[in-house]
Amino acid sequence: MRRLSSTTRKKLGRTVLAYLLLSPALLIAAVFVYYPSLYVLRLSFFDWDLISPAQTFVGSGNYLRLLAPSSDFWNSLLRTLEYCLIYIPLSLASGLLLATALTRIRRLQGFFQSVYFIPSITSISVVSVVWSYIYNPQIGPLNQFLAGLGLPPAYIPQWLNDPALALPALALAGVWQSLGFVSLLFIAGLKNIPRDYHEAAAVDGASRWTSFWKVTFPLLSPVTFFVLFMLLIDSFRVFGIVAIMTEGRPLGSTNVLLYYIYQNAFQFFDAGKASASSWIIFVIIFTLMLLQQKFGEKSVFYQ
Repeated sequence: MRRLSSTTRKKLGRTVLAYLLLSPALLIAAVFVYYPSLYVLRLSFFDWDLISPAQTFVGSGNYLRLLAPSSDFWNSLLRTLEYCLIYIPLSLASGLLLATALTRIRRLQGFFQSVYFIPSITSISVVSVVWSYIYNPQIGPLNQFLAGLGLPPAYIPQWLNDPALALPALALAGVWQSLGFVSLLFIAGLKNIPRDYHEAAAVDGASRWTSFWKVTFPLLSPVTFFVLFMLLIDSFRVFGIVAIMTEGRPLGSTNVLLYYIYQNAFQFFDAGKASASSWIIFVIIFTLMLLQQKFGEKSVFYQ
């Protein structure tokens, strides 16, 4: 029998040691991520009401019900995409603007970064309750401020009670919560840009605005690419703020995908349909990730 060389034995030993060190994390992932995901996949091919022990195999029936033209799934997908179109650009713009402002502060920079990061670590329940109060049409400070400006009562928005404003109002609350996290990533990116580039641009006569768009923003593209991907995933994961503030109302205008899954599973007791919806969301996010990697990497500039 051929004996392994000493180099091969060392590599094998390091590999075994690496897997032993990773085994606790892999075990946790297997129990709390992979097994539940596979169980939900299996459940998507069955009809089950979450109460009776019997599960009836229906094959692709749950998927066909979801993808039918008359299904409410399409409305929830549209609401989610609308949330993405509002939430992602606002988060990117406000986070980059705040990061640019904070990097120019000479004193107490760490203090201000911590203050703006507080919403990102605040419970979604607290955030939802605070913004529900802000949007309250009778006692909310936002409408009181608008009334103080002399706006007639007929023109004061109803925010969460208006089908046209409810989803943008939720997206604005989401932007506020993610602002600290997004700005922190942009601050890290801004600090990694060498000052030599800006000094060279200033010598060539470039203004601050030109220097930002021609130097800073292209060099921030790796961070922007990462933030964009994280915000995209975050948009499809929005649930708590909807469940607490609107419950999908008014008229289904805020019934995003995750709340649609929650309704099917725990209000309509249709676990098979909810499971199929979950896997469709996974396929959508995975497809968007592949498209973003394929086309987004072309516009990323690495130093």
